[in-house]
Amino acid sequence: MSGYELWLFVHISAAIVWIGGAVVAQVFGILAKRSGDPAQGAAFGQAMSFIGPKVFAPAALVVLISGAFLTEDGNWDWSEPFVWLGIVGWAIVAFTAFAYLTRAMGRLGARMAAEGPSPELGAEMGRLVLVARVLILVLFAIVFVMVVKPGT
Repeated sequence: MSGYELWLFVHISAAIVWIGGAVVAQVFGILAKRSGDPAQGAAFGQAMSFIGPKVFAPAALVVLISGAFLTEDGNWDWSEPFVWLGIVGWAIVAFTAFAYLTRAMGRLGARMAAEGPSPELGAEMGRLVLVARVLILVLFAIVFVMVVKPGT
């Protein structure tokens, strides 16, 4: 096994954890909302405030670092369109998710636990879920760009 193959495995594995986890989180969010149980909505928000920084953030960091090693060990140049598109997409998702979304989910979960359900909190949860869905679409667009490698 070459160094490139090792970094490719690490890169893909971390992307699977990040994207797969995000999709599963959406499913659990839908189930919590459909249940109508405010405790489930609160638990979901609190769980996401843990999972974001403890699972998704490390996976995202491994994706970035292993991608850099792939560029250094492989036949790819930093000026390749798929490389910089991946970095830009990574930055958009990572900064939005980890600087805003996971914190907002945690605050919302705590409010739901303390205050109980309300139309205002439900609307806020809906907005946060929409942001998360857009970020998942961006992640899938990055995967598409990595597979197709436009411009090469």
